[in-house]
Formats: sequence, structure tokens, C-alpha cells
Amino acid sequence: MHRLTKFFRNLNIRAKLFGGYSAVIILSLLILSSLIYSLMRTTVENGIERELKNSTAAILNTVRTTASVSIKNYLRAVAEKNLEIIKSIYARQQAGELSESAAKAEAEQVFSSQTIGKTGYIYCINSSGLAVYHPNPSVNGRNFKAVDFVAKQIQRKAGYLEYAWRNPGEDKERSKALYMSYFAPWDWIISVSSYRDEFKALVNVSDFREAILAMRFGKSGYSFVLDSHGNVVVHPLIKGNVISAVDSEGHLFVQELCRLKNGKLTYSWRNPGEERFREKLVIFNYIPEYDWIVASSSYTDEIYAPLQRVKWIILAAILATLVLILPLTLLISASIIRPMRELIRRLTAATAGDLSVRMSQAPNDEIGQLSRHFNLFMEKLENYHNNLQLEISERRRLERELLNVSEREKQKFGRILHDDLGPHLIGTEVLSKVLKEKLARQPELSEATVSAEKIRDLIAEAVSKTRNLARGLMPVEAAVYGLEASLEDMADNVSRIYGVDCTFRSVEAVTLGDNTAATHIYYIVHEAVHNAVKHGDARQITISLVHEESVLAVKIVDDGRGLPDNPNPKGMGLSILKYRADFLGAELNIENQPGAGVMVELRLPAANLFGQGDLS
Repeated sequence: MHRLTKFFRNLNIRAKLFGGYSAVIILSLLILSSLIYSLMRTTVENGIERELKNSTAAILNTVRTTASVSIKNYLRAVAEKNLEIIKSIYARQQAGELSESAAKAEAEQVFSSQTIGKTGYIYCINSSGLAVYHPNPSVNGRNFKAVDFVAKQIQRKAGYLEYAWRNPGEDKERSKALYMSYFAPWDWIISVSSYRDEFKALVNVSDFREAILAMRFGKSGYSFVLDSHGNVVVHPLIKGNVISAVDSEGHLFVQELCRLKNGKLTYSWRNPGEERFREKLVIFNYIPEYDWIVASSSYTDEIYAPLQRVKWIILAAILATLVLILPLTLLISASIIRPMRELIRRLTAATAGDLSVRMSQAPNDEIGQLSRHFNLFMEKLENYHNNLQLEISERRRLERELLNVSEREKQKFGRILHDDLGPHLIGTEVLSKVLKEKLARQPELSEATVSAEKIRDLIAEAVSKTRNLARGLMPVEAAVYGLEASLEDMADNVSRIYGVDCTFRSVEAVTLGDNTAATHIYYIVHEAVHNAVKHGDARQITISLVHEESVLAVKIVDDGRGLPDNPNPKGMGLSILKYRADFLGAELNIENQPGAGVMVELRLPAANLFGQGDLS
């Protein structure tokens, strides 16, 4: 991502405009197109699934309705036939051929000789819900009025009825159907009953085959019916068992369909006579009483054909947009790039030092405003530059004058202390010594002798302090001692006062013609040495002074802990060092080695020192 951002930033304006416009517009088109495509795809998928589901449900209802009609007609025919038989037996009873009990026994024998379906049977109840006849003797004589479907039988007495029933010894309820006829003389409701799943043979597939095959989805989608073992019940193109059929990837999709029984699948299929496999969507439902799976299917390429047209329309719109954006971008970028390039040329000239450059007249747009502001800026910059150069020259002259005056006054005051006050105090010390000796010859004045000794000591201390003060104000006296002597004296004082090993080295004698410059060098060395002692905890410091052809090199090296990573911004030490070096026109290098000390090197061109008088 960072590389991509960097690459984009480095592009020229024309490429950025074209890329930016294209990216925004194409991205907007893609987002909008994706939303439309997704919405259309969802709508198409929902529509085809809804159509397939409705078709499957319609086929399911057709099969179930056909089956219900077949079962109802079969049970009705059996019930009506048995009613006729009972009527004939009753006629014989009325004729005196049979007693009522013999007639009913014969009727029961007729009932018991019949099996409806595989396990179905005929039973009779009366209007009170009492079981008059049932093939299971334990049921006879029991009243079932409280049972829901029996209550309906008592109410209706004739007609078709479906209900769920579980016989004694069975694990679960099963769907059952009955047709009943009423024989009023005996108050018998003759019920022909059997389980619905035992009447599969009664359903005639030809009754609904044409209706199923007439259903089409898209150009070549169709409906079909299989049983759970993969046997084809209804299919427009194939017959037989297809349980082992596989798609183009080798999946046994028919086995999967038979396993699921309800739901939807996507698989690839090739009908007889077709050259290639095509992806297909199928939605299916299960009819458990007949062990049939009713399915409706359609090819996905036919389902999504409208979406493919939408894709091509979107692609054409994107290409057309790019074709329109390119000339528009070139036109807009040209109006920006030409004045920008001119501005860059003028800025380059200004950077090279020509502050008189100006932009030519430009239109009143943003580029024109930028040009006018550039001209105003360059005009002000030129004025500021000229004024600043004058101010810098004057300031430098004043700084040099001020520093020279300051150094001269310090040296003057140092000479007064050294040449006037110093001898005066030395003379006083001599007189106090003479006074002490006189007082010592008079024993009665012993206390005065002690006081005179104290006075002499104080005067001697004052003489020493005066010398030190004079040396501080005038550390280098080129004509008398020289820079080397001052630096050597500094090294001795640092070693004595701070207890560190501070040494001074000089290969050859160095004579400076400018005492002010020597004083600045002295203070630079002084600041570096005291920084090493106070802030760097240095234990060893080396000061070296070398005259190398046209350069005077002064180097201070210590073994302290070095400068901190973030020096105190309020500290003035380094700033003063750099200021004095700049004043001398020297090069100041500071090499920091954390944990191993600091090396400060001052390199001064000899032309700035030897034979030079006043620095101003």
C-alpha cells in the first residue's frame, strides 16, 4: 500500500487527473453495477426458485390429489359392494331363511374374508360408537365414541375420511383412509379402512404424466419424478434406474438427492444427445406414502442469461467512460501543466539566486492567482533579501566592534589590576612584613605581632587573588606569555583543582599576532575542558595545539560519558563555542561517542590569525 501511494504521488498531474477521474468514475460504476447485478441476481434466483418450488408443489398436489381420488374410489367401491352383500343377507333374513344372529354372523364372515390393500380391513360400529365387528376380537364390544375420527363417523355415517392411527403393538401413527356406508336396519356403519401408503399400485402415472412433462423452465428445464431407489417414474428423456448417475466432477448427485429427499441441489448434467455438461438447479420434495421424489429443474446458464447481458452493458459503459475521460483529462491538464511548468522554471531561476524573476500575465483562474501571488512573493522576498543583507553586514560589524571593545576593556582592566593594584598590594605586604619584624623585637607587643602577621597573610592572599583575576580578564598575553603558556597553565589548574589528568601538548611554538583571537581560542578550550569535567565526568583530558601549514588546529579529547542524546536546549555552552568559532571564521567539529567521551576540534585558517591586528 505504501509503495502504491508513493507511486501515485510521483506521477505527473496529467496522469493523476486521468487516473483519479478514471478510478473514481469506474469505481462508482463498478459499485453501482455490483449493487444492480447483485439485486438482479438475487431477484432472478428468487424468481426461478419460487417458480421451481411452485411447480414442484403443484406436481406434488397433483400426485396426491390423483392418489387420493384413486384411493377414495377404490374404498368406495369396496364399501358399496359390501353394503350390497349385507342388504342381500338381510333380505334372506327377512324372507325367513336366516335368523338375525345367523345373518350377522354371515356378514361378519364376509368382512373377515377380505383384506384391503396389504393390512387393511373392514370393521363396523354403531351410532353409539360401539365396535360391532372388528377383525381383532379384543376390540369387539368396546366403545370408541371418544376417539376423534369415530365421532366423525357417528356424525356423518357415510363418506370418505382420512386420519392418523396406530394399532396396538405399533410404534408410530400412520396415515389411514376409510370409506363408510350406513346400513340402517342393523345400525351398522360399515367402514372399509386401510393405510394410504399401501395403495401405491392404485395410482396410475399416466393420469398426471402429461401434466408433469408439459412444465418447462427457461428453454430446456423440466420436471421429473423418481423413487428413493433412483428408478425413473416420469422423465422427458430417460427411463430406468439412474441411482449411479454422476455429474462432470464424478459426484453421485442422484444418490444425494435420494438421501436428502427434500431441498435443492446444484449439479452438472448432460442429457442424451447433448455434447457437454451444463450446470443445473433442482428443487425437490418427497411423497412418503408412495416413496416418490418430485423434482423441478432448470439450467443455470438459462437462468442467468439476462445477467450476462447486463455484464456486457456495464463493460461497454466503462470503456465508453474511459474514451470520454481521456481527451477531457488532456484538455484540463494542459491548462494546468503549462503555467505550472513556467512557474517551475521561474522558481528554479529564483533558487539559483535571481530574485528578479516574475511570472507573465495569466488568466483570472487559480493559476492566474498563483502567478500574481508568486510575483508579490518574489518582490517582497527580493526586498527582504536586500534589507537582510544590509542588516547582517551592519550587525556583524557592530558585533565585532562590541566584542573588540569588550575584550579591550577587559584587558585594560586586567592590566590595571596587574600593573597598578598588584604592585600596590605587594608594597603593602612588604611594609606589613617590616612592621611585623619591628613589633617582634618588642615582647610586650606580642599580640600586635600576631595581628600584623594576619594582616600580612591577608594582603598576600589579596595579591594572589588579584593576579588570578587579572589572568582571568587577560588570559592570553601574546606579547609576553603566548597562547601555549596560557593553555598549559589552564591544564595545570584543572588537574590541581578537579583532580583529573589534564595535559597540554604542542609540537612547536605558535606565535599569534592577534591577542583577541588568542583570547577566543583560550575561552573555546576553557569551555570544552570544563564541560568534560563537570558534565562528562571525564578522568583524562588532552589539549593539543598544532600548526599545520595554513591551518592552526586545536583539539580537546576526553574519556567521559559523552554528550546526552537530547542536550539541554537552555544550555549556552555549545552555542557559545559555535559563536566564537564563527566569529573567528573557523571550523568547529564536535564528535560525540556515548560512553567513550567527546572530541572537540577547532581549525582556523592562518590568514585569520597571523599578522592580523584588530578583528573588526
